[in-house]
Amino acid sequence: MPCSCQNKHQTFEVVANAGAAKRPAFTSSSQGTAEAVADRYASSVVRDKKTGEAVYFAWPKGTYEVVLHAGAGPVVKAATTVRTPADRSSLQSAAKAHAHEGAVVRATGGGAVVYPLTAALTAAGSALTAAAPAAS
Repeated sequence: MPCSCQNKHQTFEVVANAGAAKRPAFTSSSQGTAEAVADRYASSVVRDKKTGEAVYFAWPKGTYEVVLHAGAGPVVKAATTVRTPADRSSLQSAAKAHAHEGAVVRATGGGAVVYPLTAALTAAGSALTAAAPAAS
């Protein structure tokens, strides 16, 4: 007989190829653990198993820049090398500061959009939708 907490238990899945893979590569009850595993698979997505909504998009290691107008406008922040999750914070804060102008973070080489989550999913051609951002 299942435990009474089963309906309250939250599970996260790591899905490769921007969520296009048929089966999850990894499942965890911890969102942080799922994000750490997703970082090992470029362009993988962490999704909430119950709702099916994406909560995280893994950035491959490389150099990125913040660009206005969904990637078609001028560069706001020049290329920054991203090796660890901590390296992303300056790019994310620059994109948030210019969000009203449609700022996105994109890879300098191929131009793939990686932030914000909704833009990354759209650019990757993923059928997943993004979970609503947490109110802060």
